[in-house]
Amino acid sequence: MHYLIQIFFYSFIFVFASVSCNKFMPDQKDLVARVGSNYLYKDDLVKLLGNPLDYSDSLVKTRKLIDNWARNQLLIQQAKINLPEGDLQELEFLIDNYRKNLYENTYRKAVINKNLDTLISDYEMQNFLSDNEELFKLKAPLFQVRYIHLPPDNVDQLEIQKSFLRFDAYDRKFLDSLSFQFYNFVLSDSVWIDKSNLTSTVSFLNRKNFNKYIIKSKFFKIEDSLGVYLFYLRNFLKKGDIAPSQVIKPTIKNIILNRRKIEFIKKFEKDIIHDAIKSKNFEVY
Repeated sequence: MHYLIQIFFYSFIFVFASVSCNKFMPDQKDLVARVGSNYLYKDDLVKLLGNPLDYSDSLVKTRKLIDNWARNQLLIQQAKINLPEGDLQELEFLIDNYRKNLYENTYRKAVINKNLDTLISDYEMQNFLSDNEELFKLKAPLFQVRYIHLPPDNVDQLEIQKSFLRFDAYDRKFLDSLSFQFYNFVLSDSVWIDKSNLTSTVSFLNRKNFNKYIIKSKFFKIEDSLGVYLFYLRNFLKKGDIAPSQVIKPTIKNIILNRRKIEFIKKFEKDIIHDAIKSKNFEVY
Protein backbone atom coordinates (compact mmCIF):
# COMPACT_ATOMS: atom_id res chain seq x y z
CA MET A 1 0.00 0.00 0.00
CA HIS A 2 2.84 2.38 0.90
CA TYR A 3 4.56 1.55 -2.34
CA LEU A 4 1.43 2.44 -4.35
CA ILE A 5 1.06 5.74 -2.48
CA GLN A 6 4.66 6.60 -3.33
CA ILE A 7 4.14 5.84 -7.03
CA PHE A 8 0.89 7.83 -7.08
CA PHE A 9 2.55 10.76 -5.30
CA TYR A 10 5.47 11.10 -7.71
CA SER A 11 3.23 10.46 -10.73
CA PHE A 12 1.07 13.39 -9.65
CA ILE A 13 4.10 15.67 -9.34
CA PHE A 14 5.37 14.60 -12.76
CA VAL A 15 2.00 15.12 -14.49
CA PHE A 16 1.40 18.44 -12.74
CA ALA A 17 4.83 19.68 -13.78
CA SER A 18 4.44 18.48 -17.36
CA VAL A 19 1.05 20.11 -17.87
CA SER A 20 1.88 23.40 -16.16
CA CYS A 21 5.48 24.03 -17.11
CA ASN A 22 6.33 22.32 -20.38
CA LYS A 23 7.70 25.49 -21.95
CA PHE A 24 9.91 26.99 -19.28
CA MET A 25 13.12 25.34 -18.11
CA PRO A 26 15.44 22.71 -19.59
CA ASP A 27 15.07 20.61 -16.42
CA GLN A 28 11.28 20.97 -16.49
CA LYS A 29 10.86 17.32 -15.50
CA ASP A 30 11.82 18.46 -11.98
CA LEU A 31 9.46 21.45 -11.96
CA VAL A 32 6.20 21.40 -10.06
CA ALA A 33 4.93 25.00 -10.28
CA ARG A 34 5.86 28.53 -11.32
CA VAL A 35 4.82 31.98 -10.15
CA GLY A 36 6.45 34.67 -12.27
CA SER A 37 10.17 33.95 -12.25
CA ASN A 38 10.00 31.80 -9.11
CA TYR A 39 9.92 28.04 -9.51
CA LEU A 40 8.92 25.22 -7.19
CA TYR A 41 10.87 22.03 -7.82
CA LYS A 42 10.10 18.43 -6.92
CA ASP A 43 12.89 18.36 -4.31
CA ASP A 44 11.48 21.50 -2.65
CA LEU A 45 8.05 19.94 -2.49
CA VAL A 46 9.32 16.68 -1.03
CA LYS A 47 11.11 18.68 1.71
CA LEU A 48 7.91 20.59 2.48
CA LEU A 49 5.77 17.48 2.50
CA GLY A 50 8.15 15.20 4.37
CA ASN A 51 8.11 11.48 3.65
CA PRO A 52 5.00 10.89 1.51
CA LEU A 53 4.72 7.39 2.93
CA ASP A 54 3.59 8.97 6.20
CA TYR A 55 0.40 10.14 4.58
CA SER A 56 -2.55 8.23 3.19
CA ASP A 57 -3.83 11.40 1.53
CA SER A 58 -0.58 12.51 -0.16
CA LEU A 59 -2.35 14.01 -3.19
CA VAL A 60 -4.48 16.33 -1.11
CA LYS A 61 -1.53 17.44 1.01
CA THR A 62 0.65 17.88 -2.07
CA ARG A 63 -1.86 20.12 -3.82
CA LYS A 64 -2.41 22.12 -0.63
CA LEU A 65 1.35 22.72 -0.29
CA ILE A 66 1.59 23.82 -3.93
CA ASP A 67 -1.32 26.23 -3.49
CA ASN A 68 0.17 27.62 -0.27
CA TRP A 69 3.53 28.14 -1.97
CA ALA A 70 1.84 29.92 -4.90
CA ARG A 71 -0.26 32.09 -2.55
CA ASN A 72 2.86 33.18 -0.66
CA GLN A 73 4.70 34.03 -3.87
CA LEU A 74 1.75 36.00 -5.25
CA LEU A 75 1.33 37.95 -2.02
CA ILE A 76 5.03 38.87 -2.05
CA GLN A 77 4.77 39.96 -5.68
CA GLN A 78 1.69 42.09 -4.95
CA ALA A 79 3.33 43.59 -1.88
CA LYS A 80 6.38 44.66 -3.91
CA ILE A 81 4.10 46.27 -6.49
CA ASN A 82 1.56 47.97 -4.22
CA LEU A 83 3.31 48.88 -0.95
CA PRO A 84 4.83 52.39 -0.64
CA GLU A 85 8.53 52.66 -1.31
CA GLY A 86 9.22 53.66 2.30
CA ASP A 87 7.51 50.51 3.58
CA LEU A 88 9.45 48.34 1.16
CA GLN A 89 12.76 49.87 2.25
CA GLU A 90 11.89 49.31 5.91
CA LEU A 91 10.97 45.70 5.15
CA GLU A 92 14.23 45.09 3.31
CA PHE A 93 16.11 46.59 6.27
CA LEU A 94 14.29 44.28 8.71
CA ILE A 95 14.80 41.24 6.47
CA ASP A 96 18.51 42.00 6.11
CA ASN A 97 18.88 42.41 9.89
CA TYR A 98 17.01 39.19 10.53
CA ARG A 99 19.23 37.36 8.04
CA LYS A 100 22.38 38.69 9.75
CA ASN A 101 21.08 37.83 13.22
CA LEU A 102 20.20 34.33 12.04
CA TYR A 103 23.76 33.76 10.83
CA GLU A 104 25.28 35.27 13.99
CA ASN A 105 23.10 33.39 16.47
CA THR A 106 23.42 30.07 14.63
CA TYR A 107 27.21 30.42 14.54
CA ARG A 108 27.38 31.45 18.22
CA LYS A 109 25.30 28.42 19.15
CA ALA A 110 27.51 26.09 17.08
CA VAL A 111 30.68 27.48 18.70
CA ILE A 112 29.19 27.18 22.19
CA ASN A 113 28.04 23.61 21.60
CA LYS A 114 31.48 22.64 20.37
CA ASN A 115 33.68 24.45 22.90
CA LEU A 116 31.80 25.25 26.10
CA ASP A 117 32.67 23.11 29.12
CA THR A 118 29.30 21.88 30.42
CA LEU A 119 30.66 19.75 33.29
CA ILE A 120 29.78 21.28 36.66
CA SER A 121 31.25 19.73 39.79
CA ASP A 122 29.44 19.30 43.10
CA TYR A 123 32.13 21.51 44.65
CA GLU A 124 31.30 24.34 42.23
CA MET A 125 27.57 23.99 42.92
CA GLN A 126 28.15 23.95 46.69
CA ASN A 127 30.24 27.13 46.46
CA PHE A 128 27.52 28.81 44.45
CA LEU A 129 24.90 27.75 47.00
CA SER A 130 27.03 29.04 49.88
CA ASP A 131 27.34 32.43 48.18
CA ASN A 132 23.64 32.62 47.28
CA GLU A 133 21.77 30.89 50.11
CA GLU A 134 19.05 33.56 50.24
CA LEU A 135 17.99 32.66 46.71
CA PHE A 136 17.21 29.08 47.74
CA LYS A 137 15.38 29.47 51.02
CA LEU A 138 11.95 27.84 51.02
CA LYS A 139 8.90 30.08 50.90
CA ALA A 140 6.78 27.20 52.22
CA PRO A 141 7.46 23.82 53.92
CA LEU A 142 8.11 20.60 52.02
CA PHE A 143 7.47 16.99 53.04
CA GLN A 144 8.62 13.46 52.22
CA VAL A 145 5.96 10.89 53.13
CA ARG A 146 4.65 7.47 52.39
CA TYR A 147 0.98 6.75 52.73
CA ILE A 148 -1.61 4.06 52.01
CA HIS A 149 -5.38 4.24 52.34
CA LEU A 150 -6.83 0.71 52.55
CA PRO A 151 -10.39 -0.57 52.47
CA PRO A 152 -11.47 -1.55 56.01
CA ASP A 153 -11.88 -5.22 55.09
CA ASN A 154 -8.58 -5.66 53.19
CA VAL A 155 -7.36 -9.25 53.78
CA ASP A 156 -3.66 -8.40 53.27
CA GLN A 157 -3.66 -5.61 55.82
CA LEU A 158 -1.07 -7.11 58.19
CA GLU A 159 1.42 -7.95 55.44
CA ILE A 160 0.91 -4.52 53.90
CA GLN A 161 1.61 -2.84 57.23
CA LYS A 162 4.80 -4.88 57.78
CA SER A 163 6.11 -3.97 54.33
CA PHE A 164 5.06 -0.35 54.79
CA LEU A 165 7.14 -0.09 57.98
CA ARG A 166 10.19 -2.04 56.79
CA PHE A 167 10.08 -0.59 53.25
CA ASP A 168 13.11 -2.23 51.69
CA ALA A 169 13.45 -3.03 47.97
CA TYR A 170 11.35 -6.19 48.25
CA ASP A 171 8.66 -4.36 50.23
CA ARG A 172 8.43 -1.63 47.62
CA LYS A 173 7.82 -4.20 44.90
CA PHE A 174 5.32 -6.05 47.08
CA LEU A 175 3.33 -2.90 47.87
CA ASP A 176 3.41 -1.78 44.27
CA SER A 177 2.03 -5.16 43.18
CA LEU A 178 -0.93 -4.69 45.55
CA SER A 179 -1.52 -1.01 44.82
CA PHE A 180 -4.66 -1.83 42.82
CA GLN A 181 -6.26 -2.70 46.19
CA PHE A 182 -5.57 0.75 47.70
CA TYR A 183 -7.95 3.69 47.67
CA ASN A 184 -4.95 6.03 47.48
CA PHE A 185 -1.21 5.82 48.11
CA VAL A 186 2.17 7.57 48.04
CA LEU A 187 5.09 5.14 47.86
CA SER A 188 7.80 7.48 46.52
CA ASP A 189 8.95 8.90 49.83
CA SER A 190 12.07 10.41 48.26
CA VAL A 191 9.90 12.96 46.43
CA TRP A 192 9.28 16.33 48.10
CA ILE A 193 5.71 17.65 48.10
CA ASP A 194 4.19 20.85 49.44
CA LYS A 195 1.49 21.16 52.10
CA SER A 196 -1.33 21.59 49.59
CA ASN A 197 -0.46 18.34 47.79
CA LEU A 198 0.03 16.55 51.09
CA THR A 199 -3.37 17.45 52.53
CA SER A 200 -5.18 16.77 49.26
CA THR A 201 -3.58 13.29 49.04
CA VAL A 202 -3.67 12.21 52.70
CA SER A 203 -7.41 12.43 53.30
CA PHE A 204 -7.39 12.24 57.12
CA LEU A 205 -5.13 15.32 57.39
CA ASN A 206 -6.78 18.68 57.96
CA ARG A 207 -5.98 22.09 59.39
CA LYS A 208 -6.91 21.09 62.94
CA ASN A 209 -4.91 17.84 63.21
CA PHE A 210 -2.05 18.64 60.83
CA ASN A 211 0.63 19.33 63.47
CA LYS A 212 -0.38 16.21 65.41
CA TYR A 213 0.76 13.95 62.56
CA ILE A 214 3.68 15.95 61.18
CA ILE A 215 6.32 14.24 63.32
CA LYS A 216 9.50 13.06 61.65
CA SER A 217 10.15 9.27 61.54
CA LYS A 218 6.91 8.40 63.34
CA PHE A 219 4.39 5.85 62.04
CA PHE A 220 0.64 6.39 62.37
CA LYS A 221 -2.19 3.98 61.77
CA ILE A 222 -5.64 5.54 61.73
CA GLU A 223 -8.94 3.72 61.29
CA ASP A 224 -12.40 5.08 60.62
CA SER A 225 -15.54 4.11 58.72
CA LEU A 226 -13.83 4.98 55.42
CA GLY A 227 -10.90 2.62 55.85
CA VAL A 228 -7.43 2.18 57.31
CA TYR A 229 -4.71 4.81 56.86
CA LEU A 230 -0.98 4.06 57.11
CA PHE A 231 1.13 7.22 57.32
CA TYR A 232 4.85 7.82 57.80
CA LEU A 233 6.65 11.15 57.59
CA ARG A 234 10.19 10.47 56.44
CA ASN A 235 11.39 14.08 56.51
CA PHE A 236 10.24 17.66 56.28
CA LEU A 237 11.72 21.12 55.75
CA LYS A 238 10.35 24.29 57.30
CA LYS A 239 9.78 27.64 55.65
CA GLY A 240 13.15 29.43 55.53
CA ASP A 241 15.19 26.21 55.29
CA ILE A 242 17.44 25.70 52.28
CA ALA A 243 15.57 23.82 49.56
CA PRO A 244 16.61 20.15 49.11
CA SER A 245 19.52 19.51 46.78
CA GLN A 246 17.53 17.43 44.28
CA VAL A 247 15.18 20.38 43.89
CA ILE A 248 17.75 23.14 43.50
CA LYS A 249 20.58 21.30 41.69
CA PRO A 250 19.05 21.69 38.20
CA THR A 251 18.48 25.42 38.85
CA ILE A 252 22.04 25.95 40.10
CA LYS A 253 23.45 24.06 37.10
CA ASN A 254 21.44 26.22 34.70
CA ILE A 255 22.57 29.45 36.38
CA ILE A 256 26.25 28.43 36.34
CA LEU A 257 25.98 27.23 32.73
CA ASN A 258 24.29 30.45 31.59
CA ARG A 259 27.01 32.51 33.28
CA ARG A 260 29.66 30.44 31.50
CA LYS A 261 27.89 31.01 28.18
CA ILE A 262 27.81 34.79 28.73
CA GLU A 263 31.50 34.90 29.66
CA PHE A 264 32.42 32.58 26.80
CA ILE A 265 30.56 34.71 24.22
CA LYS A 266 32.12 37.93 25.54
CA LYS A 267 35.61 36.45 25.19
CA PHE A 268 34.79 34.85 21.84
CA GLU A 269 33.52 38.13 20.34
CA LYS A 270 36.46 40.05 21.78
CA ASP A 271 38.88 37.52 20.25
CA ILE A 272 37.15 37.79 16.86
CA ILE A 273 37.80 41.54 16.77
CA HIS A 274 41.36 41.11 18.04
CA ASP A 275 42.20 38.42 15.45
CA ALA A 276 40.65 40.45 12.63
CA ILE A 277 42.73 43.51 13.56
CA LYS A 278 45.88 41.40 13.89
CA SER A 279 45.33 39.82 10.46
CA LYS A 280 44.38 43.23 8.97
CA ASN A 281 40.97 41.84 8.06
CA PHE A 282 39.41 44.68 10.10
CA GLU A 283 40.62 48.27 9.93
CA VAL A 284 39.13 51.52 11.16
CA TYR A 285 39.94 54.57 9.05
